[in-house]
Amino acid sequence: MNEYDSARLAAFLEFYGCVPAINLEKSDIILVNTCSVRAKAEENAIARIWGLKKLRVESEELRVGVLGCMAKNRGQSLLKDLPFLDFILGPDEYHKLPEIIFANNSQLSTLNSQMPFAKLANNYSAFIAIQSGCNMKCSYCIVPYVRGREQYREPGSILREIEEAVAKGVSELTLLGQTVNGYRFKDLSFASLLRQVADVKGIERIRFISPHPRHYTSELMEILLGEPKIAPHVHLPLQSGSNSVLKKMRRQYTRENYLSIVEALRFSNPLYGITTDVICGYPGETEEEFEETLSLLQEAQFDGAFMFAYSPREGTPSAAEKEFLSEEQKKARLQKTIDLQNSITLKRAKLMVGQSEKILLEKPSRKNSGEWVGKTGNFKKVVLPEQPGFREGMYVDCVIEGVRGHTLRGISP
Repeated sequence: MNEYDSARLAAFLEFYGCVPAINLEKSDIILVNTCSVRAKAEENAIARIWGLKKLRVESEELRVGVLGCMAKNRGQSLLKDLPFLDFILGPDEYHKLPEIIFANNSQLSTLNSQMPFAKLANNYSAFIAIQSGCNMKCSYCIVPYVRGREQYREPGSILREIEEAVAKGVSELTLLGQTVNGYRFKDLSFASLLRQVADVKGIERIRFISPHPRHYTSELMEILLGEPKIAPHVHLPLQSGSNSVLKKMRRQYTRENYLSIVEALRFSNPLYGITTDVICGYPGETEEEFEETLSLLQEAQFDGAFMFAYSPREGTPSAAEKEFLSEEQKKARLQKTIDLQNSITLKRAKLMVGQSEKILLEKPSRKNSGEWVGKTGNFKKVVLPEQPGFREGMYVDCVIEGVRGHTLRGISP
């Protein structure tokens, strides 16, 4: 979502005649787009912003702004703590950016009628935001407080952005939202929107992040398993395998609900890619509850996972709960989870050996100029020898012949 927001901001600026600076020293405007999901993200952002102080002090013309979730979360305190900043804007205030920077620009009057879509990072794959905000209010999460309640984008605008991207060569889409499968615009459901997107000529692959387990309806499962353009991969956040912890987290589903989704997807395709998020050491988590998470990892056989030791976010309900685990204990549980998941990830990768796959080529390998990197439909990275005519955004057939680390090695016939 942050990448997409940054691409929107880049489009704003280029609309008014700006071009990317060759380096920070040559910049007239520096924008830092921030994340607040974890405290560490804010700490990293603040350290990065402090690194800009010297440039701002040396140039009266340079303008430095902080955008995004941290700007919303910390508000005016950021201007007090970082007095060299010129402005801050939260995620719901990006429309103010042109007015702040180009107050005397005569083109401002054309803003509403000519606002461009997000700038593409490349000409083969694009992020398309369809929803913002979150209504779930999980006990540990700050996103609803900084992104606000769910808002759903008008489908006509979504399809126009997709068609504009396709005209530039894009064939793979990733639909974005905090709870993307909860999308609803009037009577149009997420499943219905997927059908409309799949009907766009030129689209080869459709992905989406991040769905919520609660919103897996029978209508959605039908199109996921029946529409060939929808890639056989999902990033489905779990957080815990314990029903009691899930209840404390306010996740609104049970272990059994979650596993039923995994079972349905894998029944349709044993190689269906499923990745997830896991939090270790949530306040009050017992050893037995932690073991339930490990057992779910064994049962679900995730292809990969983002795994974290719990850290409190000020302002969330869980931050007020008493913690009984030390940082060392939380880290030990995290390491045990990582070790287990790494072994499962390798096992899942080895299942791909011998499979014929269609790979979307992304770029030449950094490690070997004679190789290219791409991804399978189930979102696994593949390295394969270069062939004449290889180019970014090209789909090629290949056979997976081995695994190196967690990366698949392929060969094009």
